[in-house]
Amino acid sequence: YQYPQIPEEDKFNWIMMKGRIPYLPLLLDGPWTEILAEARQFDDLFVAHRDDGQTRGWSSLCLHGLGATKTDAPSVYPEFRDVPDAELPWDWTEISDRCPVATEYFKNVFPYDKYLRLRFMKLAPGGYIGAHVDSTSFILGAVNISLNNPVGCEMVLKDAGVVPFKSTGGAMAFNTSYEHIVWNQSDEPRYHMIVHGRWRWPWEKIVIDSY
Repeated sequence: YQYPQIPEEDKFNWIMMKGRIPYLPLLLDGPWTEILAEARQFDDLFVAHRDDGQTRGWSSLCLHGLGATKTDAPSVYPEFRDVPDAELPWDWTEISDRCPVATEYFKNVFPYDKYLRLRFMKLAPGGYIGAHVDSTSFILGAVNISLNNPVGCEMVLKDAGVVPFKSTGGAMAFNTSYEHIVWNQSDEPRYHMIVHGRWRWPWEKIVIDSY
């Protein structure tokens, strides 16, 4: 993907919302190896995610959300279906005590001051995520963190090509409005995290410096 020339005025809003950028590797470090180890301890707890016939071997677990195994949108769950967005009880889930490194990092280092869903996402060897979109806003509204990305596992975006996730861990601002597909043709699980929430300083600087 070739990034377009950025206008000098209103840089942050242009990158985040106006430029229809498909993804942006972020200049953001984290204890990815340690967090990967914490994710792996829960292999028996992960629940199938979007088991819809178009996906195979994809599972998830929430570090922050409405419960560790409530990994989908609130409307999927009867007890939250009629709860107004402002009243949803987002909180650190029952697995957070077993993830001290991840919990400390996202509470005190990652540049967000509020979280909605903060999920571990596992794609098994031979697994795939069928072509789909998650939004129609064309903004960089989520962060996808590759805790590992094995050789042979690729995400491809329509009109943008293969997303250059780092095999050793890295953070990517991500535009879920582009149709995308993932296929893990390696012999090991792929662990990522997907972050939804509200940013705080220095998020704006990180985004501008990363472009």
